[in-house]
Amino acid sequence: MKTLSYSFIVLEFFGGWKPLEWNRSIKGKLYDMYTLMVALTMGTFSISCMLDLFYTTNFEDIVHDMAVSFTFIVNFFKLVFLKWRYNELKNVIKLLDLNICKARCANEANIQLKFDKKVESLVKKYGGLVSGAVVAITCASVLDNTSAKTLPFNGWFPYRHNDSTGFWVAYCHQSIAHFYVAMIGFSFDTVVYGVLLQNCSQLQILKNRLENFVEIINEEKLNNKTNGSVCTIRESERHLIKQCIHHHWIILQFSQRSNDLFAPMIFMQYFLSSLILCLSVQSSTKLVFMSPEFIFMVIYLGCMLSQIFLFCWYGNEVALESSGIHFAIYNMNWQVLTTRSQKDLLIIKTRAILSIKYTSGHLIELSLDSFTKLIKFSYSAYNLLHQK
Repeated sequence: MKTLSYSFIVLEFFGGWKPLEWNRSIKGKLYDMYTLMVALTMGTFSISCMLDLFYTTNFEDIVHDMAVSFTFIVNFFKLVFLKWRYNELKNVIKLLDLNICKARCANEANIQLKFDKKVESLVKKYGGLVSGAVVAITCASVLDNTSAKTLPFNGWFPYRHNDSTGFWVAYCHQSIAHFYVAMIGFSFDTVVYGVLLQNCSQLQILKNRLENFVEIINEEKLNNKTNGSVCTIRESERHLIKQCIHHHWIILQFSQRSNDLFAPMIFMQYFLSSLILCLSVQSSTKLVFMSPEFIFMVIYLGCMLSQIFLFCWYGNEVALESSGIHFAIYNMNWQVLTTRSQKDLLIIKTRAILSIKYTSGHLIELSLDSFTKLIKFSYSAYNLLHQK
């Protein structure tokens, strides 16, 4: 995919996104087998962790295991989601390849480049955070678990995993599965963040066209004179207004379709994150300071907070950018336009007052206020668990 290339390259590497050119080739078949192997590894890992909860009697162990298991389950469903909604996601991203969405001048090219660099930087920084967390957890596990012959995660196995062979089979399975769980989760999240950032990019490009509406009309007049074509002022204005309306409609379609596409997964992530946060804090308060388990929970908690914060932050950015469309119309030099064009722009301005809002399952708006409420809810749930 040309759009969000960095995010999709990571997904391709870890089995979450089959390259489009491989759909009808032997490579595509082999890639499907690779994805199936990754899904089986992640799925059996998640089931093992969940089944172990039924055999655990200690309350603190249950709290710790639930926090970890919820994360594994969410990321496993992200892989399932990517395979299930493959064509829909591909079609949504293709909306950005339409000619109306492409940069037409140096200013628009700079806007697009700025957001492309933001997406690239986000993939690298967020990927570095997750990769660092995986490496730290794995190294701590090697030092702490291998010598004591204990597994990094509690799990149920249909075989004896206390002896040498069974232990190493279970240990390798958990280590590989944990790596893929982290990478699939990180790459899926960067796709969602990238979609939100590309939405902001298109909104800024549209605002640039509206703010420079008169200048664009004057350039078209000069081009028409050079080419020898005759076009009235009203026709030039009407043509550009139609383009702006079409561009705004494409942005609204992109927002609506991407929101409908990602809403179920974001809702699951948001709902379980509130539980995971309070369970993680509750579990970390019972651990020895700077022990391997304590370091694991701190790193894990940091990744979870970063994940849900970025969802809310970029959702909030889209709402702010979209709310600026009607200000862009007001700030343009609209006084020199014809009366008909002014009325047309007024209709666009009225529609643009309604800002674009991404929601979590059509219930919770992705905004900084929602993140604050999530933290408050997690803290309240933590206090309730602490009293237990």
